[in-house]
Amino acid sequence: MNTFKKTLLATAAASTMAMGIAPAAVADVAASASISSTYLWRGYDLGSGTPALAADLVYSEGGFYGGLWLSSGDEANGTEYDFFLGYGGSVGDFSYDISYATYVYPTGTSSIDKPGELAEYIYSVGYGPVSLTVFDDVDTDYTYTAVGYDIADFSLMYGAHKDGQENFDVTYSYSDSMSFTYSVPFGVDGDVEAEPTFVASYSLPF
Repeated sequence: MNTFKKTLLATAAASTMAMGIAPAAVADVAASASISSTYLWRGYDLGSGTPALAADLVYSEGGFYGGLWLSSGDEANGTEYDFFLGYGGSVGDFSYDISYATYVYPTGTSSIDKPGELAEYIYSVGYGPVSLTVFDDVDTDYTYTAVGYDIADFSLMYGAHKDGQENFDVTYSYSDSMSFTYSVPFGVDGDVEAEPTFVASYSLPF
């Protein structure tokens, strides 16, 4: 994630961070670690092909959740850690989620080195295989809107930055741990035409 014009700053999402946790009957603590062939963020290859390591720790209870996401970071801003908290649930095929996330870059060129200096509200609703998520920057008018559709082992996503930059991602989940994403951006980043990015990711829950 980053300064939301990130030369152009997010799955999983954090990545993107994909928030959609149904209410749990009892308190639960979960953790996972992952490696990706590059840091893909909303259509942008922020890692420039450099592999990215990440890990998360999440506490959830009764629909509420909070946690920490850490990453080896991207090429410009270095290492990253994010704090997030939210509430989500479902009623039949309808799901909903609202959360707050703040992004910190203690190394690299970014001056955002304290929690709260860069943050988003994240709103998400879904019905069956269709989802709509809006990332709304707390301090500026920047937004990123993503529409997703899941079919079998594939996930399709269209995303749009408020400045007009768009992307279309196709993800194939080979297994619960291994996935492959092909992201195609539309428009330009400054004077440079954005290039498609292929990402392989492997995650392991603990």
